[in-house]
Amino acid sequence: MTLKRLRSAGPFLLLLFLALLFGSAVSASCPSLHSGDLLEVAEVFDGDTLLLVDGRRIRLIGINTPETGWKETPGEPHAKAAKRQLERLIAKSGSWIRLEKGRQQRDRYRRLLAHVYSQDGDNLIEALLQDGAGFQIVFPPNLNHLHCYSAAENRARTAGRGVWADAPVIETVGLARSVEGFRLLRGRIEESQSSRRSIWLKFAGVKLRIDRSDLDHFTAWQPEDLVGQEIEARGWIRRYKGSQRMRIRHPSAIKVVW
Repeated sequence: MTLKRLRSAGPFLLLLFLALLFGSAVSASCPSLHSGDLLEVAEVFDGDTLLLVDGRRIRLIGINTPETGWKETPGEPHAKAAKRQLERLIAKSGSWIRLEKGRQQRDRYRRLLAHVYSQDGDNLIEALLQDGAGFQIVFPPNLNHLHCYSAAENRARTAGRGVWADAPVIETVGLARSVEGFRLLRGRIEESQSSRRSIWLKFAGVKLRIDRSDLDHFTAWQPEDLVGQEIEARGWIRRYKGSQRMRIRHPSAIKVVW
């Protein structure tokens, strides 16, 4: 059934459909990995970044953990716990890991993007998400294991573990204009606007930006369908020309709530 037909069927049915579509996750464990070179870990920087003995820095795909702080900037809540959890998983694996590289292999900091596994083949990112060490994130084209990571996060969220113990979702109404960085926001989409390069969703004081280059991932629904809906969105808030903006790269970053 298309969204247009659902609209004609009534707002409640449309809302139910969107909530199931955007908020659901396949309850499945990630596949194991037993092939590939074993690589030795030299250091864990934080909950989602580590250093190999060969000098390569690895950024874990699919998870964002709280920042540990830098110089005079204090660390975020649960940052130390996330780092300790990754250290425990690495130590349990004897400091040796296997990597499944992403389709996009480097980020803008030249870190290697990869899914990380223990010697026994266990997916360590799934373990971190299930423990509540961080939040699932999705950056195309690195879409492998999206559903099992989402299921792992949902288990932590339901149990209130780790980052989910502190009710991390904040309302957009009344959001301080100084807020930046990774956030989970909740509010009602007031309107949509289009430009040559992007679609914009007005979300109280924050603008959600979806580049047209990412629209190929929005196959089951279109961003404009969210107007009037109460949603939860996740991503990085950036300030630009006095406004707060959050880029949405994939539909998994949005969930309809009711």
